[in-house]
Amino acid sequence: MSFLFRAALVIGGLSYFAMQRDGTAPPVVELKAAAERQGEQLAALAGALPAGMRDAAAQAATAELVKRLSTQTASRDTLLAVDRRPEWRGSDLR
Repeated sequence: MSFLFRAALVIGGLSYFAMQRDGTAPPVVELKAAAERQGEQLAALAGALPAGMRDAAAQAATAELVKRLSTQTASRDTLLAVDRRPEWRGSDLR
């Protein structure tokens, strides 16, 4: 799996540097302006919704967020009960 991550990182890095060298990468100013326009468009879209639908969407999003934050995630512990026992100290401690 780490091979895939390394390969993706190398390919992404090479692609980024190739765009920088060729001058085809959009400047940061253009990216910021596009992000602002997208935020304005989303706000306009939300404003175009009827009040009841907007409230229902906000409640559904809030409920999903609370559900995800309140539930405990599954344990990532890979140790077995045998692994947690203290080490054997020898027969003289019995």
